[in-house]
Amino acid sequence: MSKIDLNKNLVDLEGKEIPNANAGKLVANLLAQDNKGDALKKFGIAQKLYNGDKLDLDASDTQMLKTFVEASEQMTVLAKAQILLEFK
Repeated sequence: MSKIDLNKNLVDLEGKEIPNANAGKLVANLLAQDNKGDALKKFGIAQKLYNGDKLDLDASDTQMLKTFVEASEQMTVLAKAQILLEFK
């Protein structure tokens, strides 16, 4: 099981927090808008992320979420990189 905590604000290139840029809420909103894959699973993960909960995911769910972030065309590299670092 992987423990992933995305309840943190994203930072800019200078390392300063970006106001209203919570990584978990960003991923949650993108998951909620997605139209592919396991809707119930993605919805459940989105709810947990939006509420600031830590995720406790098995290997397949961890890989699904990581792939989702990597493949997102709605997320900037600035956001993706900070989120993907939480998977290590």
